[in-house]
Amino acid sequence: MFAKLKKKIAEEAATAPRTGVRMPRSCSKESITSVGADSGDDFASDGSSSRDDLSSQILRRNDQIRKLEAKLSDYAEQLRLMQKTKDKLEIALEKHQDSSMRKLQDQNETHQTNRAKMAEGMALALDKKDQRSLLSGAPQEKASLSLRLDEMMEQSLTLFQKRDDLDELDGFQQQELAKVKHMLLRKEEQQGLRERELQQKETELQTKERAQEGRGERLDRTFTEPAASPAPGPNTTVTNTSDLNDSREINFEYLKHVVLKFMSSREAEAYQLIRAVSVLLNFTGEEEDMLKETLEYKMSWFGSKPSPKGIVRPSVSGAPAHWS
Repeated sequence: MFAKLKKKIAEEAATAPRTGVRMPRSCSKESITSVGADSGDDFASDGSSSRDDLSSQILRRNDQIRKLEAKLSDYAEQLRLMQKTKDKLEIALEKHQDSSMRKLQDQNETHQTNRAKMAEGMALALDKKDQRSLLSGAPQEKASLSLRLDEMMEQSLTLFQKRDDLDELDGFQQQELAKVKHMLLRKEEQQGLRERELQQKETELQTKERAQEGRGERLDRTFTEPAASPAPGPNTTVTNTSDLNDSREINFEYLKHVVLKFMSSREAEAYQLIRAVSVLLNFTGEEEDMLKETLEYKMSWFGSKPSPKGIVRPSVSGAPAHWS
């Protein structure tokens, strides 16, 4: 039965017109044999199927296959057309991009050239405007510049004069400082000499005071010894009148020298001689204080003049008395 079916399929395939449509790969001999087997089974099961039914089924299957192949060919053709249109569109896009890039480059070049021309024109216009403004405002600027130059010259002259004045003042100040320093040095030297002289005089006065005190003690002894002894005896000592006269002359000379020095010297030096004068003239403490106060009043700028307390009479024995 299968052999007859195969022969029939081969005859139909040979007698059927070739439309140029290929059989799909899925329609192989195995599928046909499986179809035949199914149909054989159907014939075996039913027993009433015929060759017409089988041929009609095969024809229907072939029609379906042809329709599918036609659809596939249509799809393939559409794909080819779409691929062609895609290629054309890509080529057109590339051409459009090239043309647009060229146009942009041309426009950029023209813009740059126009910009350069405009810049040159603006620069020329500004130069012309500056030249016109310079030509129009030249005399005014010249006058203002001349005024500024005059002011600067005056300021420079005043500055030079001030510098000269400052230099002269510095020179005068240095000269005055040198003079003051020289005067101070001379004053210091004179003060040192005076201090040395004062020290020498103080030492001389101290030595003279000591000698005067010794001589006064001797005179007191000579004056008191004759009054104490009623009559000279063999053991009594008799003083010589010539020695007494010599000592009195020496004391008088020293007293005259001290009094003259006290009266002729200044207040500061006289203040140093108060003690010697008070010892020689036997002043009391009040008299010595009054003499010190009067000298301090003469040396000071302020203060009141001291008033003497009564008239002071000279005292010989060392106990002064005031006259009321």
